[in-house]
Amino acid sequence: MRIRKITIGQWRHFSNIALELEPETSLVCIVGANGTGKSHLLELIAACAHRLGLSQGVEIPRGDPFGDVHDFSLQFFIASGVSDAIDRELVTEAGFAEWDRTLTIRSRRLPGEAFTAIEAGGVVNVARQSELAAQVVQRLRQSQSVHFLSLDADRAYPKKTIHVNEVAQAYEIDWAGVEYTRGRSFKTTTTLYDEWLKYFLAKENQSGTRLIQGIRRAKKDGVVAPIFQDHFEGYAASLQKVLPHVVFTGVDSKTRTLLFDTTGLELSFDQLSGGEREIAFLVGQIDRFALTQGLFLLDEPELHLNSDLIRTWVAFLTGTVKTGQVWLATHSLEAVEAAGQHATFVLERNEETRKVDTLARLDDRPVLSALSRAVGTPAFSIAKLLFVFIEGEEGVGERERFRRLADLAPDVRFMECGSCHEVLRRVTSTRSLAREAEAGIRLGGIVDRDFQTDAAVSTLERDHGVFVLPVHEVENFFLHPATLGMLLAQNGLDPARTLELIQQAADVRAGSWIFQYGMATASGESLPDMPAVAKDRAKGMSWSAFSADRDAAIASILALTGFGSDDQAKFRRILEVSVAVYGRKRAEQDLWKHCEGKQVLSDVSRTVGYASPQTLTLAAFSAWKRTEAPISGELASLREYLAKL
Repeated sequence: MRIRKITIGQWRHFSNIALELEPETSLVCIVGANGTGKSHLLELIAACAHRLGLSQGVEIPRGDPFGDVHDFSLQFFIASGVSDAIDRELVTEAGFAEWDRTLTIRSRRLPGEAFTAIEAGGVVNVARQSELAAQVVQRLRQSQSVHFLSLDADRAYPKKTIHVNEVAQAYEIDWAGVEYTRGRSFKTTTTLYDEWLKYFLAKENQSGTRLIQGIRRAKKDGVVAPIFQDHFEGYAASLQKVLPHVVFTGVDSKTRTLLFDTTGLELSFDQLSGGEREIAFLVGQIDRFALTQGLFLLDEPELHLNSDLIRTWVAFLTGTVKTGQVWLATHSLEAVEAAGQHATFVLERNEETRKVDTLARLDDRPVLSALSRAVGTPAFSIAKLLFVFIEGEEGVGERERFRRLADLAPDVRFMECGSCHEVLRRVTSTRSLAREAEAGIRLGGIVDRDFQTDAAVSTLERDHGVFVLPVHEVENFFLHPATLGMLLAQNGLDPARTLELIQQAADVRAGSWIFQYGMATASGESLPDMPAVAKDRAKGMSWSAFSADRDAAIASILALTGFGSDDQAKFRRILEVSVAVYGRKRAEQDLWKHCEGKQVLSDVSRTVGYASPQTLTLAAFSAWKRTEAPISGELASLREYLAKL
């Protein structure tokens, strides 16, 4: 069961749009800015599916599309094998041999004109087109199988209390019957969630009762007793495909809840994380309704999920509805990547008419596609978002750290880019793409100060519109003396030791700082390639080696360079200046801004009493939130930059 075409002359805020899919398309993404009508399209499909007999009802909060002023048509393809009744009972009917397996529903409700017709494609005789279509629809209405499932975006999972009388009623329901399969697959997610725990409790009770009855009969008749077969085995296996760390362990009939094992810890459904509850519920609906050959509509598949989990979830969906079709209304780039550009359609609103009059395939909009990849989210929903490119690698927490430092609304998206040069490249190229795509986008970039001169910082900020951190790197913000002193006092230590602790940790890595400072200068950059042994020697030296005998320490590094006499002399002068600069900075109150933040924070966090730098940073965030510790002027300037974007 798949949709081939959708054409809308007019309906709600749509005007003259058309969508055509390749025959084998199994996953379709509808993307666009908020308010362009992604969910409306799913509602239209749901209403037409009901008219074609694919579902026994339709529940649409905004009302039946056929009751609106409209002019639209949708073409559905019904593959051989979807319905045995169609394939067997209609094979001898006139026109069946010509039928191309499509049903097209055309409907118009305009002033002075109203009709709805369903036609069987490929049939030459016009009258027979409608007659055969009516026969196909009749067989679909009589089908026992589920051909349609819709899950709206109103998904929330509050803790539910199932009362004893509700359980007793649930035990009496035939959950495998048509009334509770086809008869419920179009219901709202609120209704389905309300039924879900009851369904599991009843199925557990009914299956257990049947097993015990079978064992008793077998014992009485002297035959082999039936073997237990887990009626939730399919659900448990499907859940682990998406969430390998979550194991469904069963139903607790006493507390009337579902139980899961997460890496050795048993939790009830309401104790799972938001993303885990989302997947557990959604996989449960697919398992309950056993949809494999129909239409599955899912609004906002990314709800409650992170990007990695979205990829796994969408891949699971694609493999589950094998000969059917999945429709996603989404803002998720991961879902778009899974569908492919040929099966992703962009809804765009005409700002003059306020109508959505453009529906283009993403591969027909290469600039938008490139912009989507650049900002990591579909470029059709970015107008109200702020994208900030930052240094760092994905998966190490840099994005979350900046989000907390910014203390701004959730519409700020931080994107790790690796190096400073990559941040600058991404900012420049993305701005260019945004202009070409005429996409309203707020964009910024943040790079580390590292060892850049004041002149270099001014050039970067002027030419690229980025913000250069006023500290060595982002970790330095957490070495702010007032904040660190407060954390020391909080842990029962002397806050007066703050600068001493920073100095001690910085001195351990003084050689690394001295070497990098020197190599970042124009003279340092003019030297030949530095051998690894010389680098390692320099970076492994502490301040005590330089303070005890500066010349001897420098000589030990020079001896490993293999440089000629001129380059050795130049390198010696560079190191002498670097040693002197570090010697001055280590004695100053603002050493915390200039030291190597990552390494110093790692050492200081343990001394202050925290298990890791991550734990210390969380404590600092908490202190800033409670205003127990003032933020530094340097952090205030970062927030000011972001607020102005």
